[in-house]
Amino acid sequence: MSPLRAWLDSTPLASLALDLMRDATGRADPLEPLRPARPVALPRGLRLGFWSLTAGAGTSTTAALVAHRSAGAGHAPVLFDLDRWAPSLALRASLQAATIADAMLRPGRERDCLSRWSDVPLLPGAPELHAIFDAASIAALIERVAGDSAAVLDLGAGADALDPGLLAALQRLCLVTGPRTAQLQAAFSSVALLRDVPCEVGLVTVGAAEPDAERIAARLPWPHLAAIPADPYLSADEFAARAPMLAAVDRLIRACS
Repeated sequence: MSPLRAWLDSTPLASLALDLMRDATGRADPLEPLRPARPVALPRGLRLGFWSLTAGAGTSTTAALVAHRSAGAGHAPVLFDLDRWAPSLALRASLQAATIADAMLRPGRERDCLSRWSDVPLLPGAPELHAIFDAASIAALIERVAGDSAAVLDLGAGADALDPGLLAALQRLCLVTGPRTAQLQAAFSSVALLRDVPCEVGLVTVGAAEPDAERIAARLPWPHLAAIPADPYLSADEFAARAPMLAAVDRLIRACS
């Protein structure tokens, strides 16, 4: 602790500031939301997918947050961008690197195509993936690249991303939705699409206050895994986040473990 911090804590200013924060927040411990929890790691070998019927719900952001948070806990999963039409993770990571399409052309050497996004191994997506997509080949590639590590799959958006052969390789699929009308309509329309998928399905709400997230979840048939709050720190794509955001991601990781 710095001498200045020690001096401030010993003066009446600290107590006065806490009293003002208690009055403003109505909380006995107003600093609790500001205290970051220790990161939670995904279990080894887990195969976890994120998907939405419509773009813009927060699928890629949520997948990346989970991967980064788990890496912070010492167990970095491999993050795969399987969006067939508009892969964005490499752009957000400011990477120009080999893609999953390149890896499919290098049997036995797929891991050479991995990039690093901070502590997260990343296999970027390719816009041409929709033209060469083969679920069995991609599922086998994921197993060879991830091995004993967890794998986080950004499946992107759209009904064509729900290939049964790929879903069979997952332990859990997370449907991501936000509170906007189009996003909610897409979530309700997903019920029939996800009725017979060969893996567990869970709901993740993004950008909705907790009471609104619970109302959304009550109208859908899947367990509500987590409500990811809006966080202005994410706008720079640096994946720095406030404590409430990190706590929500930890809840999601625990629910998927």
